Amino acid sequence: MTLQQSGGDPVSPDLQAEEPVSGLMRLLCKRQTLFRAWRKVRDNGQHSLSAETRDEINKFEAESARRLNMLQYHLSHHCFEFRAQQGIAKRRPGKRPRPIVVAAIENRVVQRAILDILQGLRPICEVLSTRTSVGGIKNRGREHAMSLVREATNNGARYFIRSDIEGFFTKIPRADVLSFIAQFISDPEFLDLVTKATDTQLANLHQLGDEALLFPIEERGVAQGSPLSPLIGNILLRGFDSKLNGRGITCIRYIDDFLLLGPNETVVKKAFRNAQDLLRGMGLQAYDPGSEKAEAGRVEDGFDFLGCAISPGLIQPTRSARKKIVIQIGSILVEGSRSTSASRGGAPRFMRRQRYAQTLVRLDHVLLGWAHAYAFCNGRQSFDGIDRAVNVEMGAFRRRTDAMLSRASAAESRRILGVRNLTDTPIVPLPDAPGPGG
Repeated sequence: MTLQQSGGDPVSPDLQAEEPVSGLMRLLCKRQTLFRAWRKVRDNGQHSLSAETRDEINKFEAESARRLNMLQYHLSHHCFEFRAQQGIAKRRPGKRPRPIVVAAIENRVVQRAILDILQGLRPICEVLSTRTSVGGIKNRGREHAMSLVREATNNGARYFIRSDIEGFFTKIPRADVLSFIAQFISDPEFLDLVTKATDTQLANLHQLGDEALLFPIEERGVAQGSPLSPLIGNILLRGFDSKLNGRGITCIRYIDDFLLLGPNETVVKKAFRNAQDLLRGMGLQAYDPGSEKAEAGRVEDGFDFLGCAISPGLIQPTRSARKKIVIQIGSILVEGSRSTSASRGGAPRFMRRQRYAQTLVRLDHVLLGWAHAYAFCNGRQSFDGIDRAVNVEMGAFRRRTDAMLSRASAAESRRILGVRNLTDTPIVPLPDAPGPGG
């Protein structure tokens, strides 16, 4: 049997297994499996807004061969243990803090490898093949959601309700999802690792105080930030998708955000009541229209969904999405100025951080990623506004850099511009001489 990735793509030969599913732990321990998982963790981490995360990724990259070998050894010798994670209550104006869980890179590599294997199992592929589910699924994204919106409106949808599920990741009944997965896995060791990979153990639980209650530390919930969380959410809501689509209703879902489209207000509101009934059966609840996270109205009046402002014939990034990218760009450039200034002394710990050149490369990567995320938008006047704001921020960044260069020595200028001085290289002590026989 050839396993299928979500989206119908065949899994590469080293990620195939025979039916019944067995030996998945052996597959997980393969060097190729772990290396592929590390590459995905690395690519995501390198674009993190957190300087600490980027530093950790760079440190792992510098010794990735050794650390992946150790990870492979611990997994294959049944002595791997997930390290306790750090809980961060991310502040949000006017809202409860968002509970973000930051895991060690080894944890994330194993979780990502488990995800790759699970997504190759045919029953899970079938869950992920639901055409109106577009989040956390390979080769799908918001552009596919926009295509589904266009299809529904072309077929007569005139009314909408948009909502999301309150506290979704912290309230997922994890045991229900694990029971579903267990039906298709005959490898008890692998299944035990899946269970442990979805558990949340916080190293800083006591320091969080009352905010610890925001985190999924009991039998319900999964860590927001784990590679496995989107898959778990999609498995849980598989029945939600099947029951809400049809009879004139289209339900487009991006994990916990969903949009109901139908021919008139009556049928769409009835579908939303059905959605609430389905969610209550899982211990969940969606926001009612009129609250900050939900809205309802006529399609012709326009609406927001997944960071896009949608109106007849026009799709563009929402005002909040445009504001967010401008703030992010400003933060990158301010951080770059600080790191550049600190690097003038040549302290080795700054050599891996962004200076002038590295800041511009990172800025370009962020803008490229944002452009790809919204490349389907035809309201390009909003792009012009962002470009003008970026030009202002870059001008200020160049002026700050020029001021540093005007009073810098040749060596300091190299550090500021992001070109390494060989004389800054720290002396590494010689290792012990090899013993007899190497």
